[in-house]
Amino acid sequence: MKTRPPKKIPTQARAKAKRDAILRGAERVLLEEGPAAVTTTSISKSAGVPVGSVYQYFEDKDDILFNLYDTAYNEVEERVKETLAETPKGQPFRETLENLNRTFWLAAREHPTFRALTRWANSQRSLWEVTPGLDSSLAALVINTLEVSGVKLPASRREPMLRTMVTTISILVDQAIEEDDEDKAEALILEIANLFSAYTG
Repeated sequence: MKTRPPKKIPTQARAKAKRDAILRGAERVLLEEGPAAVTTTSISKSAGVPVGSVYQYFEDKDDILFNLYDTAYNEVEERVKETLAETPKGQPFRETLENLNRTFWLAAREHPTFRALTRWANSQRSLWEVTPGLDSSLAALVINTLEVSGVKLPASRREPMLRTMVTTISILVDQAIEEDDEDKAEALILEIANLFSAYTG
């Protein structure tokens, strides 16, 4: 998907308040009616602003939804970072990864819009576009997890191993989040930890 440069974030308090009102209006529509109901018209009505104001701050409804998605993802990821920061150095990699995956899963399930926004974002882009790369925050979390657990990847294989881990975790954790049966989701989380414990061992 061709990406467009984001519109400039306003710095004045009044403009910031209007932009935030638009995002909150879109979030209300999303929560009440789902992503398909999110249009610039429904957003302007929910936010109590003219449609022209929506376009003043955002390109279109997709731009707004991607903004909401980024915010939701960052909020969930912050919970994982907090868990990692509290993890004792030298804790076995399998246990650390299992805890982090479970933290992400629980935070994503508890977040009011994460599942709907992730499902929507994944439908808008190809698998290649939605898979995080080595410059992503997920890759940074994987690297930090390895460091906390004292696991060193072979220098000659480090990059392909990291790409494999980041891609696999991204896809399988998404599947766990979508799984309505909590026992099956838990089994998937455990299997991810088993897989990478063997992979890095």
